Amino acid sequence: MVTAPRSPTIDPSDRAVYERRALHALIKARWSKFTDFELEALADNADLINQVALKYGLDLPRAQTEVERLLKGRRV
Repeated sequence: MVTAPRSPTIDPSDRAVYERRALHALIKARWSKFTDFELEALADNADLINQVALKYGLDLPRAQTEVERLLKGRRV
């Protein structure tokens, strides 16, 4: 009896790593002043908002709008 090949399953932890890396790449493409180390150190979306405001000289409401527009409901 021949069985059909099984489709590979993605380990949930691998998926989370992939999604985090993809999100960091998106952030870095938008705000190139961030280093990989800084992106890994971000605690949450509020931390990203504060860092964007500091690095780019934006006021907090503007930074929040920019971050929310980029993240579209996703979490850092």
